[in-house]
Amino acid sequence: MFKRVKNWSAKNLKSLVALALIGATIGLTSCFNDDDLNQMPQGAYVLIYQGSPDAPLMDVYANQNKVNDFPLDYSEGISYSPFYTGDRLFKFTSTNSLSSLLEKNFTLKIDSVYSLFVVNKVAQLDAVIVQDNWEDPTADEAQLRLVNLSPDAGNVELEISEMENSLVDNLEFGKASEFEAVSPKVYTLTVKSKSSGETLVTASNIELLGNRVYTLILRGLEESNSQDDKLDLQLITNYINY
Repeated sequence: MFKRVKNWSAKNLKSLVALALIGATIGLTSCFNDDDLNQMPQGAYVLIYQGSPDAPLMDVYANQNKVNDFPLDYSEGISYSPFYTGDRLFKFTSTNSLSSLLEKNFTLKIDSVYSLFVVNKVAQLDAVIVQDNWEDPTADEAQLRLVNLSPDAGNVELEISEMENSLVDNLEFGKASEFEAVSPKVYTLTVKSKSSGETLVTASNIELLGNRVYTLILRGLEESNSQDDKLDLQLITNYINY
């Protein structure tokens, strides 16, 4: 069982970061200082990740308020930022355009932390949101989950070197697994097709550190001849327990 993430202090909020460790760089919104955090009203905190491989540069709005400072490209994102709670209409547009690529309502709860993923090819564009529930990691432990954002990879499993069983067994497209505890060390991470057992993509020499919560993102297209949208892995750090 995993505890809900709630009652965030200024120290906790400063630890909510998104850093790309594999592949393209995650874009970060402005940092918070202690005074800013202490004055924040209670709200929800949302990380936004653009996982549509053929979507144009994108702007994001929540109830008509623009969220991003810079155009959001494929495999880029916005770090955890505060949002008003309740029903929020998220709108995704081409940069500098008011025409919507996608509009979708999500309900945000107070003192809750979420990740919102833009998914699928632009012709079937969608967005999914998951509540980010993790245990506070320790120096002797990291936590890791897998998010499947590949439209054509099917259900997948995640194998980690030195572990007898798969960390994630049968993850559907557009879904996120639960955070699981792993020992801090250097791993080889392998994602396989659940139906065929074929290895889809591997990342070697990936160091997972203690006191950290990670998300491993499977992104891109299995059937692609382009380096821009080929099947790949990207690791982001959701939280550091300083």
